[in-house]
Amino acid sequence: MRNIEVTAKTVDQAVEKGLQMLGVNKDDIEVKVISEGSMLKKAVVEIYTFASPEEREEYKKNNANKKEIKLVKTEEDQIVEVSSEGVEDVTKLVVPFLEGVLAHMNIEGTVTRGVRNGDIVFKINGDGINNLIGYHGETLEAIQYIVNTIVRNKVRDYHKKVYIDVENYRRKRAETVEQIAEKVAKKVIATKRSFKLEPMNSYERKAIHFALSNVEHIGTHSEGTEPNRCLVIDYID
Repeated sequence: MRNIEVTAKTVDQAVEKGLQMLGVNKDDIEVKVISEGSMLKKAVVEIYTFASPEEREEYKKNNANKKEIKLVKTEEDQIVEVSSEGVEDVTKLVVPFLEGVLAHMNIEGTVTRGVRNGDIVFKINGDGINNLIGYHGETLEAIQYIVNTIVRNKVRDYHKKVYIDVENYRRKRAETVEQIAEKVAKKVIATKRSFKLEPMNSYERKAIHFALSNVEHIGTHSEGTEPNRCLVIDYID
């Protein structure tokens, strides 16, 4: 079984984008809706493909309440893909490293590779793995920093940042900061004044950049240096 995570303005557009990324037909997939989206927030779906009919049936049994998706073609969103160059080399390095971290901490978990907003995300799931997150995600940030250092030193053909997520912590945190950004964006539109958010990591800043990218009269930029780098929401005439 393979899955990718896709973001777009609407659920229908996200599904259509995922079909094009995977090069499959709608009859070949199952869809899990992560977020329906809103005025300022993108819709997010997970799209699953299967190696055999039996594997698909097993998925259906475990996800009996899945939503049926009606597809609508769109030309508004560009397809966001992860370049295949260097990706497999990254995977061969990162998965064993993360599995080694789990073993060292006596944690039973699994590591899978996914795609989120065009970036590689290695997802760690299992029981009792909150220690991998740490206070405000500090441990997770440290692990991700080490992973990216390894990738930069070992894989010459891959030049993007690699993200690590534990039990969807980053996505849940991104949803929280997006809700804050939505409220602030409305305030910026009402007052026509810029507003600086609290310091946050690059993943959260990118989530807000992405969520507000198509909002009329709103622009975003980052200021400062890590770990105190902030995102600023601007009013644009």
